[in-house]
Amino acid sequence: MANIKSAKKRIKVIDKKTARNVRVKNHVKKAVKEFLVAIEEGNVEEAEKTFLVAEKKLMQAAAKGTFHKNTVSRKISRFERKLNALKNGNVVEEPVKKAVEKAEPVAETVVSASMKKDELLAIAEEKGVEISSKATKAEIVEALEAK
Repeated sequence: MANIKSAKKRIKVIDKKTARNVRVKNHVKKAVKEFLVAIEEGNVEEAEKTFLVAEKKLMQAAAKGTFHKNTVSRKISRFERKLNALKNGNVVEEPVKKAVEKAEPVAETVVSASMKKDELLAIAEEKGVEISSKATKAEIVEALEAK
């Protein structure tokens, strides 16, 4: 808890700004959702009306500093593209971010005599080494190291 008077005031100011930002974001979310629902339904007139409302709410949010102006500009541009596509009868899909699949590094399995016989047999099976289940741990380790 703050002890200094100016710090106490800053806490109050931050609380007010946070409340305002939450309120503004809720208004924006509601307007954007209505626009996207109109687009999904394919209703051009409703989409145009809700686009204007959504654009206004986004611009107000940028003016108040809740969103960055470039973020708002990007969102409006995307919404406008969707609206124009709906008017022209085209369907614009959002670009899907491609998940980059990282190749898992092939780890060499360390084989030691301290491992259990079941573990050694499982490793041998993975590597394709044929070993009878009656073989001793030492024999299994030797066969795996030879491969």
